[in-house]
Amino acid sequence: MHLEFGTTTGQVDPRRLASGYVLTIVSGALILLQGILQIVRGQWALELGIGELRRHSLHRISWTVLGVMTIVIAVVIFAGAFLISKGREREGAITVVAFSVLSIFTGGGYLAGLIFGVIGGALVLSKI
Repeated sequence: MHLEFGTTTGQVDPRRLASGYVLTIVSGALILLQGILQIVRGQWALELGIGELRRHSLHRISWTVLGVMTIVIAVVIFAGAFLISKGREREGAITVVAFSVLSIFTGGGYLAGLIFGVIGGALVLSKI
C-alpha cells in the first residue's frame, strides 16, 4: 500500500505521516461504528418497550441523538484525515485531535477511537 501526501515546507518523515494518517482513519472508523450501533441500540430499546429506562440512563438524551452526534464527530475526523492527505497536516491533525477528545462525551469509539485519534494526530503534528 502506497500513500501519497501533499508537499509541505520542511522535512517530512513519510512513515510517521503515514502511520498518523492510518491511525486517524481507524479512529474515525471506530467512532463511526459506535455511532451506528448507538442508533441501532436506540431502535431496539423502542421495540422492546424500555424507552423510559433509556431516557433516564442517558440524562434524557435518546440513543438516536447520541448516535447522530457520534457520527458527525466521525465525519469531521475523516475530514481531518483528508486534510492530512492533501498536505494540510497541521489543520488536519488539530481537527482530528480536537474531535477525538470531544468524542469522549459520546463514547470515544469505545475509547480506542479516542486514543488512536490523539496518537495519530500527535504523530502528524510531531513531523511538522
